[in-house]
Amino acid sequence: MNNMKHLLRKFRLKAGKLLLDKKSSDNFSDNMPMSILFLRQDGKIGDYIVSSFAFREIKRFNPMIKIGVVCTKKNAYLFEQNPYIDQLYFVKKKNIFDYIKCGLKLRKEHYDLVIDPTIMIRNRDLLLLRLIKAKNYFGFHKEDYKLFNLNLSQQDIHFSEVYRKALEKIGITIDNIKYDIPNTKVEDEEIKYFLQTNQIRNYIAINFYGASSSRKFSDERIKQILQYITSIILDKHIIILSYPEVTNKLRTIAKEFKNVFVHNTQNIFHTISLIKYCDQLISPDTSSVHIASGFNKPIIGIYSEDKTNFTHWKPISEKVNILFYQNDINEINPEQFLKKWFECKLVNFE
Repeated sequence: MNNMKHLLRKFRLKAGKLLLDKKSSDNFSDNMPMSILFLRQDGKIGDYIVSSFAFREIKRFNPMIKIGVVCTKKNAYLFEQNPYIDQLYFVKKKNIFDYIKCGLKLRKEHYDLVIDPTIMIRNRDLLLLRLIKAKNYFGFHKEDYKLFNLNLSQQDIHFSEVYRKALEKIGITIDNIKYDIPNTKVEDEEIKYFLQTNQIRNYIAINFYGASSSRKFSDERIKQILQYITSIILDKHIIILSYPEVTNKLRTIAKEFKNVFVHNTQNIFHTISLIKYCDQLISPDTSSVHIASGFNKPIIGIYSEDKTNFTHWKPISEKVNILFYQNDINEINPEQFLKKWFECKLVNFE
């Protein structure tokens, strides 16, 4: 059944490419683009974080360049925080008619350049790109597409470098690729109050859950890891990063240990502030890893043995240690967290 689905998907993609993939400009104009559109409708939190510097650096280079972003209303909260983005265009994910409507609207904007760094392009995305009728299109590993007249084919590259090279390709120099981490005053004050109330100062933030089931620690393994870390690190608290669906379960687990806490986290901005004030992060979740990288926090990252994925999404903090697993994250044993990895200095943001 899975093989049949895979074959049908490949057929649909090939058929869509045959119908929709038409050449745009032959060559990139020497004129600096004065309007740039980023396609981020499939983007998640981590994707936004690693690209956040691009908007800032474009405006630093030339404040007159217009920056637009295609996103969904679900992930718009990330882009609305960014002072360098001029306009957002909303599209309903997986709604082909809304894609057509959005594409026709964007066509009237006459964008000079569209940047779409996604590796796999779906037919609805290709249709949207075609309808926009931009003067130029930049893609990542799109050498076999006619529509993209600008392309980066380099292997073994971090996704932040994809954005850097995209901008350098059109003549925009990059001074700094430090991530811009979104935040809100309300959630930040709530986290400060939580830390003060519980007298928490030096703490390790731990995220036990990645996006897929193979990247989520079991309850039993969570307890084993907490038992081990609290036995070797006596001078720090631990805060388990949470989200509403798992908060009660994690609080029940935390009660079994001294100096282990769980905040009643309601949104990503609570998580951002918890990472902002921590001494160190442990996480298999790349969005948390990228947030910590933005604050240059020491990180213990947990990744599958997928070299390409690791290269694209690895942490870029100064102090990083990595644990790899083959098929399931519960292969990781507590003793693999070496005591020397926890010898890091506090970075205080108060």
